[in-house]
Amino acid sequence: MLGYMTEKAAKAFGCSHHGSYYGIPLWMGDIDSEAPLVFAKWAPLDFLIMAFSVIEGLLWPLVHGRDTEPMFMFKVKQAIA
Repeated sequence: MLGYMTEKAAKAFGCSHHGSYYGIPLWMGDIDSEAPLVFAKWAPLDFLIMAFSVIEGLLWPLVHGRDTEPMFMFKVKQAIA
């Protein structure tokens, strides 16, 4: 599929885990740091990540209060085999 990154290519790029962001499948790396490596498995879905992050940024203070630090709601799944 055009724009899809395989497991082998993701590992070579530095990814170590599968993940998701509101149902968008992700490759994730450096998951224990403050700035993990995260990108969509299929390149066109990167545009959805941008849209969802804007919506999440607008709704976060309404749901959690203005005093809480904003964060992305990534789900870390199994390690890449």
